[in-house]
Amino acid sequence: MTGDGTPERSRPRPATRVWRAGLALALASAVAFAAVAPPERCRSITATELRDSAQAGVAWFVRNQDADGSWLYGYDAEDDSILPGAYNEVRHAGVTMGLYQAAAEGLPGALRSADRGTEWALQRLIARNGWAALEYQGEVNTGASALLVAGLVYRREATGERHHDDVLRRLGRFLEAQTESTGAVLAHYDPDTGAPVPDEYSKYYTGEAYWALALLHRAFPGEGWGEAADRIGGYLASSRDEVEDHWPPIPDHWAAYGAAETVEFPERAQAPLTGAEVDYASSQAGLFGSATRWVSQQFGPWGKLVRGGDTPRGGGYGVISEALTGWWLAAQREPRLAGLEDPVAERAACIAGLAMDEQADGEDAASAASPERVEGAWFIDGETRMDDQQHAMVGLLRTIPIAEARAAADSGDSPDEAPSGWLWALALVLALNPARAAFGIPRAGRPSRAVVRLAAAGGAAGGLIALVVAGLADPLLEALDVSEPSFRTAAGIVAVVAGAADLLRRPPSPEPSLAGRGAALIPVAAPLVARPALVVLALGAGADHDLLVSAGALAVGVALLTAVTAAGPTEGPAGRALRWAARLLAAGLVACGVVLTLDGVQDV
Repeated sequence: MTGDGTPERSRPRPATRVWRAGLALALASAVAFAAVAPPERCRSITATELRDSAQAGVAWFVRNQDADGSWLYGYDAEDDSILPGAYNEVRHAGVTMGLYQAAAEGLPGALRSADRGTEWALQRLIARNGWAALEYQGEVNTGASALLVAGLVYRREATGERHHDDVLRRLGRFLEAQTESTGAVLAHYDPDTGAPVPDEYSKYYTGEAYWALALLHRAFPGEGWGEAADRIGGYLASSRDEVEDHWPPIPDHWAAYGAAETVEFPERAQAPLTGAEVDYASSQAGLFGSATRWVSQQFGPWGKLVRGGDTPRGGGYGVISEALTGWWLAAQREPRLAGLEDPVAERAACIAGLAMDEQADGEDAASAASPERVEGAWFIDGETRMDDQQHAMVGLLRTIPIAEARAAADSGDSPDEAPSGWLWALALVLALNPARAAFGIPRAGRPSRAVVRLAAAGGAAGGLIALVVAGLADPLLEALDVSEPSFRTAAGIVAVVAGAADLLRRPPSPEPSLAGRGAALIPVAAPLVARPALVVLALGAGADHDLLVSAGALAVGVALLTAVTAAGPTEGPAGRALRWAARLLAAGLVACGVVLTLDGVQDV
């Protein structure tokens, strides 16, 4: 009771303080594991099942090709109806190209179907000034001619026949005519004016032209095709997104195709890619790796809840596969991309497995009104389109070498390109925030030496807790099917939130605490040192690096806490300076969290 007879407010107990910290850790873990880095579903794949799935795609095109060489453009299985809309010559050329890739891999039926598609295209060529281009219904789009070039080069290599060489060169000259001096590629040609349509560009035609010209350089070395390809590749890598005002940057699978050819240029043997192209390759691999993680998380236990149910269509799976396999090929030739080879292969295998699981099989077709239009296709909301089969089929084919390489190496999970150990060490020290933690060291009634010993002992105990958590990182993330980049993103977000909170909140209080030496455990070990943010970051650091990084950082943090505690009181001018130091370290934690978040998002 107080002097006036009113009840005295009950004093918080040490257990309450630990309970609150535990609740904060539980909430941080829930955000990290349930929302930011939910489990991912990635299964093992084999070269045989990839080939079988691609063959089912080929069979779909064979069954659904019209007498004039065109294919079924779109189909609604729920209504058993052909989707309305005009036929698309760019996608027609893309299917032809994809089937020629399948023919190069020896898949039955692919060559004949592709040849019939080529006949359809060749009947629609226009000729001007020594070049030729594919025209359809009065439109001449650069991408259609580029994909036709790519397909005919694959046919040339698969069959050894040369009777399309003249048309290949004429199509190539059209692509050169559409390419500006900067490397930008104009999207359209106007047959009425007899000139390219100025200032109109396409998200994808640039990369398609890049790849087609690179293939022409391989087919006809010494004829100068590589110069135009290099110009476009440089433009894609250095300025396309800025010049054409694309934000966020375009994830361009066609650029991956082009780069995979560019690294094979004999004249680039010493330096397969330029510095800008290396940076672009890393960025693009990160974009598609992040996309794979997102999709794989959608198929996790609660993925639909936190990632939504808008899963990709067949073409979506395919373009991710095509991009990752292209960058994998580039990484094999470019030493500066060597660190990407294994992570990219892992992501490519993951998305290919997901794609195969979504393909309609014989059982699905048996209950359909038109089984021949269902089996081997990829549907979304009951609908499929020709390019769904094209991209998915080709992506699976291009993943076969990855599956074979992984089987030969008997590889499991591949290491990701983790951020520097110094960044993680700095993040751990900033999360501990010795200047802020010093305010929570119980000092009342204790001589200065006892206070310092309390800080040292409690700091060591809290650091040991965090170190144990770091040591459990690999088995824990593996058991939960969470990838290192995903958890790195989650840890970065936790760091940003914790740092921002530290900037706004008062420093921690020494009370409540256990009596005597027990104060080294509560509150020093927990929750001052082994605070929720530090525990989550220790888990991320342990996943990305060995225990030496975490151990070194925690030792430095505890040493700084001990030194700050020994330096003097937390009141008066010294206390004000310490508060500003704590705010500075909190701001540093926010900055580190931003870097870790961006790195996790952009990592493969």
